[in-house]
Amino acid sequence: MMIAALPACAFSQTFLEPFAGYQVGLNNQKNNSVNSGLQLAFKRNSSIEFLLQLQKSWPLPSGSNAPDSSFTLNTSLPLYAPAEKKLRSSSLLLAAGCRFVLAGKQSNNKLLATTYLGIKYQKTAVSYQYDKTNYTILNPDQTLSRTGLFVSAGLAYMRQLKTSRLLVELNVASPSAGSNKYPSSFKLTGQLSCNIGYSIQLSKN
Repeated sequence: MMIAALPACAFSQTFLEPFAGYQVGLNNQKNNSVNSGLQLAFKRNSSIEFLLQLQKSWPLPSGSNAPDSSFTLNTSLPLYAPAEKKLRSSSLLLAAGCRFVLAGKQSNNKLLATTYLGIKYQKTAVSYQYDKTNYTILNPDQTLSRTGLFVSAGLAYMRQLKTSRLLVELNVASPSAGSNKYPSSFKLTGQLSCNIGYSIQLSKN
């Protein structure tokens, strides 16, 4: 990582930043999740900070429902019946990034740009509810999972306190790089997330 290549004396301050938020899938399935994570921020100067982030996204209990159909050869039953399909997304990522001040450099209120590059494990779990005794689904969707590189970028608001900081970040991330091996009616996509965090100062040179 680029951060590890820099000597410790290159940083004037180090911060620990726990955060939580909400994440929206950038597709028509509205398959959303909640986030929690931890980040280290290494302040180089008044304009730039280097970041190390670990983030976990948790699927919502309700998931996202999508209609599907099941079929039967039993002539005493309707030929087809609705099958409820539920999608639940989750992810785990490790990334390195940078934070740049765009406005408010000498102020307690700052607008920043953020960029990240890292590795992400991404999964969308599929489950069905239907009459499995009498009906079957032709070419059913299967759970998709993939581990690969991803990139993200966004904007952040920072409020400087006495020895700590408040953060609100809006971020757009790509899906994990790679292709799906199973032909599904959906695919792993990028996410739009909003996270709120608290930045705790650990050291100061």
